[in-house]
Amino acid sequence: MPRSPKQYDDIRKHKKELIMGVALELFAENGYHSTSMSQIAKKAGISKGLTYNYFESKSEILNELMEHGFNEIYDNLDINHDGILNEEEFIFFIKQNFKLLRENMQHWKLFFSLLLQPKVSATFGQKYEEKAGPIFNLFFEFIKSMGSKNPESDLMAISSMLEGAFLYCVAAPDVFPMDKLEEAVISSCFKIVKG
Repeated sequence: MPRSPKQYDDIRKHKKELIMGVALELFAENGYHSTSMSQIAKKAGISKGLTYNYFESKSEILNELMEHGFNEIYDNLDINHDGILNEEEFIFFIKQNFKLLRENMQHWKLFFSLLLQPKVSATFGQKYEEKAGPIFNLFFEFIKSMGSKNPESDLMAISSMLEGAFLYCVAAPDVFPMDKLEEAVISSCFKIVKG
């Protein structure tokens, strides 16, 4: 029986996810520049030619991995898409990102280790600036609306604390219980903005 267009789309999506997952693992273990398309194809169990049907280059795979990572994190912000972050949405954002970490710790370990590679971090830095600009504006306006006396400084402190907490969970998940860390981060964010 011939496949439907939806079945073909599902197969394509599955293959792309497989290639991206394998690439992330290899990039993290061997380094981005030391990993070849041939290695990715072999580990994914598909031909190199078929791999190129999904991605033109390993650079395209890296870009899609970055895009996917950013989207997964930032899709949990401004849920009603009104351009204004409220207290409930801020808390939801933090909780959802801790949930992402819990659900797929291995993925995030690999993702963070990839981002920390010097040659990748240059690409990452530019993409991060593009993606994070609007996010920081939302945070800044939220912090101001909460009565912060120094919203710029508070934004830096809160952003650093969030990034640090997520990285801490990935790098040393057994040091602090994640549930307690999550609550401590939320509480500390509000202590910062309320002075």
